Amino acid sequence: MSLTKATLSEQIYQILRNDILTQQIPCGEKLTLKLLMERFQVSSTPIREALTRLSQDKLVSYYSNVGVNVIQPGKQELEKIYEFMGDLDGLAIRYAASYEDQEKVIQAIQSVLIQAREAMAKTQPREWNQASDEFHLEFYRFCQNPYLTESAERMRSQLTIFSYRYGQKPEIEKTIQEEHEEIFRVYKSGDFAAAALRMKEHLHASLSHALSLL
Repeated sequence: MSLTKATLSEQIYQILRNDILTQQIPCGEKLTLKLLMERFQVSSTPIREALTRLSQDKLVSYYSNVGVNVIQPGKQELEKIYEFMGDLDGLAIRYAASYEDQEKVIQAIQSVLIQAREAMAKTQPREWNQASDEFHLEFYRFCQNPYLTESAERMRSQLTIFSYRYGQKPEIEKTIQEEHEEIFRVYKSGDFAAAALRMKEHLHASLSHALSLL
């Protein structure tokens, strides 16, 4: 595998992150420095840097000088993650509601929903899942609070491991898309408190899909 020296750790990080999110590297898998060095044909330094970032993303449990294990959350941990993200997403909606140019917010979210619909029509689950994640993150981009945005981006990675898997099922994909459309409809109407509540309910429903994979 050919990697550019100037961005070795970034490239390794992106490759491993994608492999974990799409479960090409499954939950609970052990990643040793030796195996990763053999795979990427590089020294341990850029690999350690990449693993540190994955640990910050809460995608792996990091053990210095040994390697890492991909996270393997259980029922209670998943419940806490989804509950927290429901609260966090709802807060992002309330913050985004204070953005001066609401038309810009609406256009951005609507664009993501269109992308998701097109991915569904073309039976492209990977593209749909990316658009599905973007739907949630768009609210953060307008919340004008970098700390909230950073927290969401890191925590959402754990959800993506599961949403990528259950998003492969057309019936679940359709249900989630409909829930996103409803949240947007309520937000667009100006009832931001109701939109935040719908988002929390949506995350609770998504939890049931994730639990079915355990």
